[in-house]
Order: sequence, then C-alpha cells, then structure tokens
Amino acid sequence: MKLMKVAAVALGMSLGVAAQAQQAGDFKPMSPQEVEKLRAQLGKLIEAQQASPAALNKQIGAPGTSFGNPTAYGAARGQGYVGVSGVYDHDGKGRVNGSGRLDGSMSAGVGFGDPVKAVGVEVSGNINSLNPKDGTLGDSGAFGVKMHRVLDLSSGTAVAFALTDAARWGDAKKAHRSNYAALTTNLPVKLVGNYALSATLGAGNGSYSPLSSAKKGESKVGAFVGLGTQLTERTSVSVSHVGGLTNIGVGLIPFDAPVSVSVGITDVSNKSVAGKALNINLGYAFTY
Repeated sequence: MKLMKVAAVALGMSLGVAAQAQQAGDFKPMSPQEVEKLRAQLGKLIEAQQASPAALNKQIGAPGTSFGNPTAYGAARGQGYVGVSGVYDHDGKGRVNGSGRLDGSMSAGVGFGDPVKAVGVEVSGNINSLNPKDGTLGDSGAFGVKMHRVLDLSSGTAVAFALTDAARWGDAKKAHRSNYAALTTNLPVKLVGNYALSATLGAGNGSYSPLSSAKKGESKVGAFVGLGTQLTERTSVSVSHVGGLTNIGVGLIPFDAPVSVSVGITDVSNKSVAGKALNINLGYAFTY
C-alpha cells in the first residue's frame, strides 16, 4: 500500500481547477500548459480506503490543495486521470476565442515507474479547445512528459521536472515552449484542524515567464509559488502566484468517488491583457 499512499500524494494534490497563469499576451484560454491545471487538481484522488474489506477496492477522492500552479507530484505506474476544464471570460477582455465567452479544454495522462523507489514518469495529452462554434475543436494541443521523485513520504516532499509541450500540433506550435522544475512539500503548519499546509516552489519558462517578459512576447525564466490546505474532508482552498498573476480557487469532492471539482479565478488582480477569468474543472482519477 506504500505506493498507493504515494499515489494519493503523487496524484493526490487534486485536479486543481484553476488554470495556471498564462502569458499576458496569449489570449488562448486553453494553452498546452492547461494540462498542469488539470493535473494539479489530482491530489489524494486515488488513495485506496482501508476502513473495511469492502472499502479496499473503493477509491475516494480528496480535495486538491493546488490551484493555478503545477506541483511536483505526478502519476505513477498503474495510475491515470482525465479532466475537463471550462473558462468563462466574464470581463470580455478576449481570453476566450470565437464569438462567445465560453471555451474549454480536455486533458488525460497515465503514469509509469515508481517515484518512491526510483523515478515516476507521467505522459499527458491536452486538447486546447472544445468550442465547436469557432471551428477550433481539437485543432490544437500538446503532449507532455513529467519526471517526478518522492524524497520523503512523511512530509510528502517531492521534486519534478516537466516538459509540458514536448510535442505540439496546431496553434499550440505558435506559443513559447514551457518547461519547469518544482518542489512540493507539506509544511509543519496546520491552519485548519489537522490539515497540513501544502507548499510548492518552482521556476519555469514559457507560461511561467515574468509578466513583463510575457507582455513583450518573450520567454524567460520566472518563479512560481503555491499554497493550499484542506478545510474539511471534502473541501480545500488554494492560492498561487505564477508569471506575475495571482490565482485563487476552492476544491470540492461532491461524493464518494475519485472525482474532484474545483472553481477559481485566475488573474484576480486583472493585470494581464487577457484579464480575470472564471475557471471550472472536473477531474477523474483511476488505476489500471
């Protein structure tokens, strides 16, 4: 069960709804890096229950403690996920393509290897747009690879390096490539009940570039940070600062299944050209 518990950690930070911050000059609401948004919400989503023999085969979700930023956790051997993300351009500043203000993306991934004993490798795919009205349905996307390693089980400390768009098609080829390195751990701080405060610190280029560089259409290395904690067994709250933009979101496990829902606002201070946007995400984790 050790690996399954890491799965809860590794896949565990829950399908963090909120999109990770995007380049201010990139108006596509669903960039190839949106796969990180979906992966981030996959927190403790597939931890096996041990309360009773009947529960051993039951997978119960847990709310993610990451929103808008990637983490160092990833899928391991026998683990996978699928997710759908929707965005609403409520301020009309052009974050969504086409004539409407709604768009969405879809992501899926599977894991290989053992991140506890060696290295875990996650392979993911992302379709950037699900809007059938503007003719962009499935015409752009990317495949990514993430290598991750759990350094300490007790604190949930892990490190990762990812190529979020190693292979691309369609308009995704026009954007700067995005790579990042991240460290995630549970801090010895409990703000609510007995729930630890999860923290991620990392750096990357492309979608993680500083806002000043993004506005110039440049790709430079920028830092990102994320903090989150569970509030109850089924709810959580998270905040992140990525590429000079702040994101805030909440996570929810609606029922006893490896399904996670998250809702949040990206670019809450409205600094980017794309502007503030509402993100709603649904994720499902599975074992095979």
